[in-house]
Amino acid sequence: MSEFGHGAAPPPATGLGLFQKLGCLFRAYAIPHDSLVVPGPFARDDRNCFTFGVPVPWESDDGGRSPVVLLEDGEPLGPARCGHDDIRTLGRGRYSHWGPKIYFSSSDNSDPNTNGRVYSVMPPEGWRRGWHGVLPQTGTPPSGPDGWAERERPREPEPGERVSVEWSLTDLAPDTIDQLADGSYSVAVPGEWPSDLDDTSTLMLLEDGKPLPLAHATHAEIATLGGGRYSHWGSEVRFSTSDGGDPRANGKTYSIARAEAFLFRFAPSQPIAEQGRCWILDSLPRTWTSDQDGRSRLVLLEDGLALGPAHSSHDDIRALGAGRYCHWGRQLWFSTGDGSSPLENGRTYTVVRLDGEA
Repeated sequence: MSEFGHGAAPPPATGLGLFQKLGCLFRAYAIPHDSLVVPGPFARDDRNCFTFGVPVPWESDDGGRSPVVLLEDGEPLGPARCGHDDIRTLGRGRYSHWGPKIYFSSSDNSDPNTNGRVYSVMPPEGWRRGWHGVLPQTGTPPSGPDGWAERERPREPEPGERVSVEWSLTDLAPDTIDQLADGSYSVAVPGEWPSDLDDTSTLMLLEDGKPLPLAHATHAEIATLGGGRYSHWGSEVRFSTSDGGDPRANGKTYSIARAEAFLFRFAPSQPIAEQGRCWILDSLPRTWTSDQDGRSRLVLLEDGLALGPAHSSHDDIRALGAGRYCHWGRQLWFSTGDGSSPLENGRTYTVVRLDGEA
C-alpha cells in the first residue's frame, strides 16, 4: 500500500531549490532527507577556504575519486575536486574532499560560521546509519560493536545560538490529487502523521515553493472561501489553491513539507498577551512532552536565533522577559527578546522540537 496517492509509489523527497523566505531573517530549507548536516564550527584555512572533518574510511580525491557531494541550504556546491589554492583564492562554492577533511568555500565567499546557512553532505552509500542526519563533529565514525552507535540526545542550544530547521519536502504528482464534490481538492498522506483530527499538524502545503497562507482551516472554509486554505485531517490533506484554479492543470507545483516544527503564522491561533512580559501560544501538539510532564525538548526561535533560558518559571517570564519561555502542557509561555509584541515587531517566531526525544 502506497503512503501517497492511489497505489503508486510515493514521489521521492527532494531538496532541489530553496524554500522561499518564510519571513524576516529566518529561512527554512528543504535539506535532502539522505544528507548529513554538518554541525560546525568550520575551521578557517586561508582566505575563502574553510574545512571540516569527515570519516577517514570515506574514499577521497587523495588517491581516488570522492563520491561525496557538499550542499549549501540544500543546493549542491561546486565545482568539486578543485585545487586547494583555487578554493582559497577563487572560492565561490569550490570544494575538495581530501583525506579526512573537506576543503570548501561558500557560494558567495561569506563566512560559513556566520552566514546562517545550512551545510550538509551526501555521504557514500551505506554510511548514514546511526547518525540521524547529523555528521559527528569529530569527523570519525561513532563507536560501537560494529563501528556505529546511536547519536546522543542533542544538547539544547544556548540563547542567541542560530538553529536551522530541516524540512522534508515531497512533491505531489497531479494524478495523486482528487477533486471532491464540494470543489475542494485532496491528496492522501500517511495516516500515522499527527493531524488536525486529533492533534496539531505540523505539515505545510506549498504552492510553487511558497507555503499556502491558511493552515488548519475547516472543510467548509476550504470549499467556500478557498484562497489557499487547507487542512491536514487524518490520512488526507484537503486544500484549495491560491487562485481557485485546478491544481492538476494550472501549471503550478504542489509539495508537502514536514518537520517537528511550525511557524507562529501557521499555528491554529495567534499568541495572546498574558501578564507583564508574558505571551501564550496555545494548541501545541499534545504528543510533545512538556515541562509539566517531564522536560520539554522544545526550542523557541526569534528570527532563527534561540531564545531563552528555556524551562523558566511563569513568574520569571512575566517579570523578567528577555526571551524566557516555558512549554507547559499544550501551551508555550514566552517573552520576546526585547519585550516587544510578537504581533507587531515584524519578527518570525518558530517552535522546534529537538530530535532525539524519547
